[in-house]
Amino acid sequence: MPDDGADGNSSSEPDNDVESVNPTQADTVARIEPRVSPPDTSQPRGSRRRLRLSRRTAGISLAFVAIFAILGVDIFFIAKGTSQKTANAPQITPVNPSSTEAASSNAPAPSDFAPAAMNLSPEPSASSPTAIDEPPASAFPEDGFEEEPEPSKPARPKHFGTVQQAAAGSCSTASVDGLSRQIIDQVRCADVKAFVLLPPRSNLVLESHTFPYLESAARDHLLRVLDAHRNKTMRIHSALRTVAQQYLVWRWASGRRCGVQMATAPGDSNHETGRALDIANVAEWRPALEAEDFHWLGASDNVHFDFKSHRALPQGAPDILAFQRLWNRNHPEDRIAESGRYDSNTEQRLKKSPPAGFSVGASCAKATRASAAKSEKPARH
Repeated sequence: MPDDGADGNSSSEPDNDVESVNPTQADTVARIEPRVSPPDTSQPRGSRRRLRLSRRTAGISLAFVAIFAILGVDIFFIAKGTSQKTANAPQITPVNPSSTEAASSNAPAPSDFAPAAMNLSPEPSASSPTAIDEPPASAFPEDGFEEEPEPSKPARPKHFGTVQQAAAGSCSTASVDGLSRQIIDQVRCADVKAFVLLPPRSNLVLESHTFPYLESAARDHLLRVLDAHRNKTMRIHSALRTVAQQYLVWRWASGRRCGVQMATAPGDSNHETGRALDIANVAEWRPALEAEDFHWLGASDNVHFDFKSHRALPQGAPDILAFQRLWNRNHPEDRIAESGRYDSNTEQRLKKSPPAGFSVGASCAKATRASAAKSEKPARH
């Protein structure tokens, strides 16, 4: 009997310890289990971290480069615009003194200048020198006297102690402005029509040292001329002139100073009565003025016009009478006759009067000439 475990013809049995698997089942299991790729071990983990850091650094660098590029473009255009403005700025060419002298010889007459605003009480500049230089002598006849042209900032007039000192040390009637205003106010107290205010007109220009007063009839006729020729501008150098101002002009003419070669004595000028004008552009205005009773004095005094008034003048000059009253009011111990005549007694008091005006100004209270004549005292020399 053959051995149970040694039959050569029988098929061998599988081992109980090994589980047999069907090929079909094996394929199914393989499909169900996920296939995980093995990790790439070609680059180390440290290299990958450095790669990420280098990419981040490169991005930040590019951002900074872009910001600086934008700023650079802005700065370039700003600099370019500034250089264009500098190139378009006006260039200042130094003036050759010889060319300036040549230009001044061809300077236009005062009538060609642009009209300036009427300024009755100019304020002197504190930065200007106190002394007034004497202008070069020129041929200004009698009442055609023109004061030196006003600068853009008028020089501060020097303060003198007396009218006589102002005549010797200045070349402008503005140096006796305060006293002149008191005289005008005193005249208007006695006769309101003697000196009336000249109203402004768009075609009228008064120099800053000119008092805008005329006799009433002369004022009315002048306004007719101006209103009938509104397309032309009249520049007046002098209208009303007080006895204090006339004294200065007369002394300048006597000494051949301040451009004055001829002048009438105080009390003899029609400027003191408010019936005279000195203008700049004579030829342009002469026909119209003559048609309104203004008389041109001719080539000997080519800027001067006198108004032919039909109103009788009071006895004596009104401005001289006004000064005499002002003097007596302020010097009761040294009174002079209130005659309206310019005599030696009046001249001596005028010479030592304050150019800025008396401490007691104009008063409209009437004074008796008889009492003033009785108290008259001889002039003090």
